[in-house]
Amino acid sequence: MVRLMARRRTSRPPEEDFPMTPMIDMVFLLLVFFMTVSTLAQADRAKKLDLPPSAQSDVPEAEDLADRGTLSLDADGTIYLGVEAISVEAMQKTMQASLAANPDLRIHLRADQATPYREIKKVLQACADVGAYEVIYATYQMR
Repeated sequence: MVRLMARRRTSRPPEEDFPMTPMIDMVFLLLVFFMTVSTLAQADRAKKLDLPPSAQSDVPEAEDLADRGTLSLDADGTIYLGVEAISVEAMQKTMQASLAANPDLRIHLRADQATPYREIKKVLQACADVGAYEVIYATYQMR
């Protein structure tokens, strides 16, 4: 009788064609980067407002957002530049400096729907006094 001997195969892990560790590191770095950038991008609009609804509002294109300065006006008439409450005079000084650096600057005014119009009118007049004539009033788009 002939006895067949089975050969044992030694299992070796397959050789890696591409090192994965640097790729995983890069993915985590990109993840942290985008999380940080998205947080900073929203810091400009940190003031939560209940914007007035409008059926006629348009959503701006991405290229239209580049030349905008955002002002927020809450229900009691406090003006915010980002998250910082500022006075009308400080807002005008900041706006003058921004207009000197970028003459195409457009003001994006976000006002709470409970804000009295007399407070909105003060901000609009202050913008006109420093030469910011193009003011875009933010509304909530109804469908």
